[in-house]
Amino acid sequence: MTRSISQPCEKAPTPKAMAQAAAIGAVLPVLTTERLTLRAPNLSDFEAYAAIVCGPRGVGLGGPMPRDDAWYDFASMVGNWLLRGHGLWSVEETASRTHLGFVVIGFEPGDPHHELGYMFNDIAEGKGFAAEAARAARDYAQSTLNVPVLDSYISAGNHRSIALAKRLGAQYVGDISDPEDDAPSCIYRYPNPAEA
Repeated sequence: MTRSISQPCEKAPTPKAMAQAAAIGAVLPVLTTERLTLRAPNLSDFEAYAAIVCGPRGVGLGGPMPRDDAWYDFASMVGNWLLRGHGLWSVEETASRTHLGFVVIGFEPGDPHHELGYMFNDIAEGKGFAAEAARAARDYAQSTLNVPVLDSYISAGNHRSIALAKRLGAQYVGDISDPEDDAPSCIYRYPNPAEA
């Protein structure tokens, strides 16, 4: 469950620091699809992130997690842009500018390969937004970044995420243990178009 009281680290710093953050975010790639814009996350997006991972939807993502852990998770995925050249995108419906969720090209400790991850709020459900955004991120990882192997690591009980991975062409290739979770996650691997 999220709480309405934010930690000081969640609050906007000085206007000058926010302008610098915006300038850094402006150089990150923006992906567009027929209905969506995948853009750099900003500080105000954390509330949407916490609502997903700290609430009931977080069960399939290894949670729900405490809000402080959500902050560290969010910050590390955003920070991957500086360290690895890929990371978390915020997903908006282009026409309405409604925030729908997130997709990520990640690489966390314990991952054997790059990961395509996705998490969306309940208003995005059943409209194909997750598939559209995940497809754009997958294509960017494979064609622009030349990521040789791209996997999704999905809790076995997260049937909606498994169905989405399969819809995007991924195949089950085994399990991976998560030291913070009792149950292993399923590995779904996306075909590499360069090998076709």
